[in-house]
Amino acid sequence: MMHWLPRTYWEIAVLSFLVALVTTPVWIVLAKALGAVDRPIGRKVHDRPIPYLGGLAFHASYAAVFVYVIHRCPFLLESSAWLEKWVVLFVGATMILLVGIYDDLCSMAPKWKLLAQVLVAFFLVAFGFRFELVTNPFGGGQVSLGAAGWILSVFWIVGIANAINLVDGLDGLAAGVVFFAACANLAIALSPWQGFVSLVSLVLIGTTLGFLPYNFHPAKIFMGDAGALYLGFLLGAGAIENSVKSTTVLSLLFPLVALLLPILDTGLAVIRRSRRGQHPFAPDREHIHHRLLQLGLSHRHAVLLLHGLCFLLAVSAYLGSRLPNHLTILFLIVLGGTVMWGFWVFSYLNRKIAQLSSSPGSDGSSAAEHKKP
Repeated sequence: MMHWLPRTYWEIAVLSFLVALVTTPVWIVLAKALGAVDRPIGRKVHDRPIPYLGGLAFHASYAAVFVYVIHRCPFLLESSAWLEKWVVLFVGATMILLVGIYDDLCSMAPKWKLLAQVLVAFFLVAFGFRFELVTNPFGGGQVSLGAAGWILSVFWIVGIANAINLVDGLDGLAAGVVFFAACANLAIALSPWQGFVSLVSLVLIGTTLGFLPYNFHPAKIFMGDAGALYLGFLLGAGAIENSVKSTTVLSLLFPLVALLLPILDTGLAVIRRSRRGQHPFAPDREHIHHRLLQLGLSHRHAVLLLHGLCFLLAVSAYLGSRLPNHLTILFLIVLGGTVMWGFWVFSYLNRKIAQLSSSPGSDGSSAAEHKKP
């Protein structure tokens, strides 16, 4: 049975939204004062300097909600275990924010940035944000994952964070991706009721909505690595909690459905760069959003098209989570076929655009993202 959110939960979303909406202009001024500005050179899309400390807006929202819940409505944290996870998640989010800000300002080497992400993810996993048990979807007993659950959980959190980071290539794109994925997580968490997941999802929904007016094209501020990693870590941790309450193997896949766009884009990027002998995080101009620009779509139209795709995936994730097991397997088979078709389509677009770029009269130019590889 669907559990409707009490009014207090909606107050959390409104608070998160208002804090991001009100404080983002402050971070714009601060970023300019610190020289944290992304300049329009090389492969950048934008044509003017843009500040990029938008991750501070997300942290301000979470900090406000964190304090509000602790002091005004602690009953939302239904147990001491929830309180511990609430504190641990906030500390972990603060840690990844600092890593991202340092990278934005000083450009960490990819291996050190990845190591820092793994350490923060391990911190979350050590305090309970991990897969521990899975249940056979056809009625079998539960199986403990043991050490494999720790490894899977770290890989999950770091993978989702980097998928959000890599998709952050057009104004408003990553914030929209996270918004729709958080909406899917929230809808899934309503039945069976998962209050902690609802809290995290509402923070993400509110803060991305409050940030988007400043980040949508033409952007006044970018979220930077700090913001993208921050959102990815919260989303990954929330998805784990969503799956833990429903311990079937199939339930682990629904958060991936909602995040299929950044996961597909990341997978294509890793395959593409590995074939060329490049580092998986090496920059290029061949992400999905680049291809849409190269096909002639405007910046806004490309983002809105991808937002529409994310909306459909979020709806699919919710509907799939409500199907009986035998229909869920059929749903995932169809989804798997769709993913393979997506790989084929984007591979075809790559070849087509490469032919157009090398044709006589072409200047070989291509659109580029504003900051991310």
